[in-house]
Amino acid sequence: MSNSNKLGPYIQKLMTTVMDNKEDDFVKELAMSELARLKVNIDEFLVKHYQEDDVAEEKPEKQLLQEDK
Repeated sequence: MSNSNKLGPYIQKLMTTVMDNKEDDFVKELAMSELARLKVNIDEFLVKHYQEDDVAEEKPEKQLLQEDK
């Protein structure tokens, strides 16, 4: 789980690099390509787990205690 704890700051650093006007264009392009790669990985993860949720047995609908029927 320690890897996922580092992912947020890593993505934030990549985004900061892309927006930094002082950075070299080559470095900005590397950061953009890394962000694109991460996006693909996240999309694949979401699609895989969303499909698994569809296959799982139907769960009863939950209702807030304060909500009126």
